[in-house]
Amino acid sequence: MDYSNLPDENQYIEYKKNSTKLSRDVWESIAAFANTEGGIVVLGIEECKGADQKSQFNISGVSNVHKILDEFWSNIDEVLNINTVKNNDVKVITINESTLIEINVPEAKENQKPVRANGTPYIRKGAVDIKAKGEDLKMLLVNTATNLDTAVLTNYWIDDLDLESVNSYKSELASREQYARYKDLSTEEFLKKIGVIAKDYNGNNEYGITVGGLLFFGDNNAIIHKFPYFQLDYLDQSQPNIERWLNRISSVTDNLNIYSFYRRTIKAISATINNHFALDINMNRKDTYGAMMVALREALLNMLMHANYYGKEPLRAIVGVNYYQFSNPGKMLVPVETFFTTNRTSSRNPIISKLFVQLGESERAGHGGEKIYESALINNYRTPEIKSDYSGTTLKVWRVDYADSFSGQEISDRERVILKAIIISDSQEMSHKEIESVTNLSRTKVDSSLKNLMSKQLVIKRGNGRSTKYGIVQTEEQLLALVQAMPNIIRRKLNENSGK
Repeated sequence: MDYSNLPDENQYIEYKKNSTKLSRDVWESIAAFANTEGGIVVLGIEECKGADQKSQFNISGVSNVHKILDEFWSNIDEVLNINTVKNNDVKVITINESTLIEINVPEAKENQKPVRANGTPYIRKGAVDIKAKGEDLKMLLVNTATNLDTAVLTNYWIDDLDLESVNSYKSELASREQYARYKDLSTEEFLKKIGVIAKDYNGNNEYGITVGGLLFFGDNNAIIHKFPYFQLDYLDQSQPNIERWLNRISSVTDNLNIYSFYRRTIKAISATINNHFALDINMNRKDTYGAMMVALREALLNMLMHANYYGKEPLRAIVGVNYYQFSNPGKMLVPVETFFTTNRTSSRNPIISKLFVQLGESERAGHGGEKIYESALINNYRTPEIKSDYSGTTLKVWRVDYADSFSGQEISDRERVILKAIIISDSQEMSHKEIESVTNLSRTKVDSSLKNLMSKQLVIKRGNGRSTKYGIVQTEEQLLALVQAMPNIIRRKLNENSGK
């Protein structure tokens, strides 16, 4: 953190004066950061009001560092029910003869939440620590759960399901060889086999409809009775001159459950894919449509399988001019930075997930993110982006390359040519000379354009001297995904070259 120019307090930074002793609200901030997205608590910075009554922060320093650190470490395990702060997370920093204590608070794992300070859970909202109660506490608890849809509902039975959806699913499933025996089962027997009807082992041992079964197959009115905010939306906004949308599918207006929404939406999405013409090195046509279809199917499934259906926000799939966007309430249960690379999965809705996997709709468990990223590489599209926090998860899958994705940001034709050259290179990095050679631009023009692109934070410079390379600015999760995908890229190149 740059202490020469103190940033304001925000979602990730909290200042405390604490010059001689540790204040009680330090623990509240630590618990709030641990329950939300992590953050930094800095002791030795004082808040003052300026002439305009706006907060200003000044370094005041900690006068007795050893006393405060002793107090901190001797109390942390008593005050907090879960401690995510380790020895190397606490640093003593000297700034202009003033001493500060910087406490880096990692976010707690989902199965450790809620973290409580003196018995009370806190969350971070903006620059404020607040007690988690009511809806906030409910959301905190729900976001950590991994079995949201397994509960057996009382007073719900087969007549609360949409039998057209059930029969359609049964027909699809029975057409697969391993499930052919399900064809002759009665409706009740079939629903028991696939987990829609289950015994209430935690209650009266009676059979009933599971939460996942109701959401997946339920009559929309029955779903709304249990989940009043249940809403699934698909909006085609791919034409910029259309005021609202070209096409809309909504569980609200069309009385849909998860299964019927998925079937209609995946068909609509498939019709929006640009099947652009591309050849590999052997002049064979690349399957650009197939890769994109897999990516969008996985993105839609990720939204439906991992959503928090107890939340108030709708699940929404949007086709934009340059991208597809999928958003749902519920924070991801795996770290965002590993989504495009991990083969580990954790679903908060195991029944809904199982119902999709049985149909063969989803890739191998945990590999959906890899397929989404791989599609971007195959199509030379801008790499996908994902954000996930306390309020929900948003995944953006681009349908244009990096250069064309900046339709709202001024870049020159020359800069666009350079961006495209970097994008289609094997490692998405090029030297100055390589850019000159590929683009046929002079050294002076390349130099000027690269400086402009770096000032716009679209290109980053790596290395020094002759080893200097210029690459696309990417997030941590995108860089990890590129490293993970490199063996497949090299393998494809070798196969292409062997066919010459």
